[in-house]
Amino acid sequence: MNERIIDFLECSKYAFSESVKKIKKSYILFISLIVRSIFEGMKGLSVLNSSYLASLINYLIEILILCFVAQALRSIVLYNNTGKKSIENSISNFFYLIMAAMFSIYIVELIFDNLLSGFDPTISNTLKILFKFFTSAVIELVYIDSVYGFTILIDSFNFVKNNIFIWGIYALIYTLVETFLINKIVVNTLVLGNEFIYVMLLAIWETLFLLFKGHLYKILSKHSYGQRKFMRG
Repeated sequence: MNERIIDFLECSKYAFSESVKKIKKSYILFISLIVRSIFEGMKGLSVLNSSYLASLINYLIEILILCFVAQALRSIVLYNNTGKKSIENSISNFFYLIMAAMFSIYIVELIFDNLLSGFDPTISNTLKILFKFFTSAVIELVYIDSVYGFTILIDSFNFVKNNIFIWGIYALIYTLVETFLINKIVVNTLVLGNEFIYVMLLAIWETLFLLFKGHLYKILSKHSYGQRKFMRG
């Protein structure tokens, strides 16, 4: 157990230090996440979800926003730059990857909504949070490993399961806080002052945590626990 704790601390230290070094280069990521946070509030308005056409438009808009988020993350986490010069390539680089990943998630969420429609809200919300927890590595799988399609759900599940002690702890924190802030944005969508506060909080939270997750994913996916233990001597 001592080795597991040391591994947790070492991986966390690496991800945290790398994130701090690159935080100044994350302004494009931050702007993209502000837009995404605002969009989360708009999706909460019933008028935007009143038809299949509206749902399709929401789906496409979310894909486009995530293209810019993925491009910014790739630039910062993998290449240590702001992504300013590559932002125009966001859609061409990531549209099909993000679309395939989001379609996989959308199908599962649709099945969940149908199967859980008669269940107690606490049970359905808990299951939805668990689904978000086990798909918490999807964005990293997209922009770091270029994984797409339904296999991305299996890959994310396996990655979380295999790194439950390190990734799992942070993924749970990330998922719970993100869910809480999104709910606050939706509830306060028509209260401009309150919504602005929660939009900014969510954008800041996701900027910091997505940088952290990106670097954590890099070290966990590149080296197994046995390899990391061997490298420490």
